[in-house]
Amino acid sequence: MGYQEIELVPGKHYEAKEVVQLHNLIRKYMRYSTAATSFVELKKGWASCGLACNSPDVQDVVLNYTWHVDVPLSDGLIAVHPGDREIVVALAGTHRYRALITDASVLTFPYIPGAAMGVHGGFLDSVRGVAGQVQQRLERLVADYPDYMIIFTGHSKGGAEAALSALELVRRVQGIKPRVRVWTFGEPRLGDVEFAEFYNHQLGSATYRVTSMADPVVAMPPHFLFNYCHHNLEIWLMNDAGDVYVGENRTTCYEDPRASSSVDFFYRSIAWHKNYLGLPPSDHAAALFSW
Repeated sequence: MGYQEIELVPGKHYEAKEVVQLHNLIRKYMRYSTAATSFVELKKGWASCGLACNSPDVQDVVLNYTWHVDVPLSDGLIAVHPGDREIVVALAGTHRYRALITDASVLTFPYIPGAAMGVHGGFLDSVRGVAGQVQQRLERLVADYPDYMIIFTGHSKGGAEAALSALELVRRVQGIKPRVRVWTFGEPRLGDVEFAEFYNHQLGSATYRVTSMADPVVAMPPHFLFNYCHHNLEIWLMNDAGDVYVGENRTTCYEDPRASSSVDFFYRSIAWHKNYLGLPPSDHAAALFSW
């Protein structure tokens, strides 16, 4: 069948019945994201990640590689889906107590030496700590499956690291950008205004940054801290019914005031961070806890 491209109009509201395909894609990539957060292991396969993997979305998917690194903290998986012609890279969210240190490392560091663009230090360390091994695996798979798309996905911390991992790959591997797509859920802000603009030029048109109603994590770190700003393209799940608003899409740093940023921070609840069309499931499998 192949990867399902989806066309959304920035600045437009959609009723749930109009975006059934979008809902299906959100649920599919959220399951991959939750599997990564649930310590999925290559030797044990999908049986090692609980309810997240009890779905037709993943049963025909072949796990290719998993990693669990303590310093700098990183957990994730690479899988191949022949039916959808996808190579999927999923990064774990905040699932170990040590991950809180990564989340709290909000001091920004230059993404490119000498360039005026800062990235969240904790996420940058986690991504670059495994970037080499992930790149090696992906280069083999890209050669073996020349017509497959490469999907980076993650929830929460995993969403930020998925976006950054995708950016690292397109900067390191020539000609691979047209095959890359990024789906993130509950992603915190990844870097400052200059970095957001750089990301938008590189991958903004290939990224779907999904936010849920009143999720507080997507409002962190705050703007006033090191000039943090989100990248494109925001897809805001507006309510339990699954109605959607697609944020305005600009190459400059811009967070649409009609999207998730329209919700006052004091009305936000962590319950919305744990509800992306009903996912992740309640068990979280082996995760110590999950945000």
